[in-house]
Amino acid sequence: MRRTILLSFAFVLSFTAFAAAQPADAQRFLQERNTTVMRVMERPASEARDAELTRMLGELLDYEELSRRALARHWGEHSEAERAEFVGILKQLVERSYRSNLQRTLRYEIRYESSEVQGEDVLVKTEARNRSNRRAPAVSIDYVVARRGSAWRIVDITVDDGMSMVDNYRNQFERILRREGWEGLMTRMRGRLTEESAT
Repeated sequence: MRRTILLSFAFVLSFTAFAAAQPADAQRFLQERNTTVMRVMERPASEARDAELTRMLGELLDYEELSRRALARHWGEHSEAERAEFVGILKQLVERSYRSNLQRTLRYEIRYESSEVQGEDVLVKTEARNRSNRRAPAVSIDYVVARRGSAWRIVDITVDDGMSMVDNYRNQFERILRREGWEGLMTRMRGRLTEESAT
């Protein structure tokens, strides 16, 4: 009996220590990966640089989980093939948006403020301040990251306490699905991808 109690107590302690380490691990992962990506962004544009960025962002962002959260209740309504096409298109749109934001943040100094458990995820809070204009207000960028095996992946981002990326997509998708259905949504997303490719 005593041995069982001691084992249970040891398990609780180890679990508590593991849970406490999660935010620090998530913040460290995000900081290291973002720093590496920013260094690549600073290189002159080339096909090799773009290919490397695509690979690195694929290891940083969880596109499938982001898609699942953005579709919410509609995710389970569709076939594996339909979901795969959806994820593939959204991946390209998110990647382009993320790259564009990274390009802008090259002018900013990023500070990692804090990290905390948020349900099954970890919320990492950062602050971006313009290097050339110190009087400009800082911009808050909050990342929601989730554990994936031995690594972490970004599953949502909120800028300046506004609507998160997932919430923004979810609201858009919900409106289109209500009016135009699945095919209408996919047609719009394909069109958006073509428009962005042409610019």
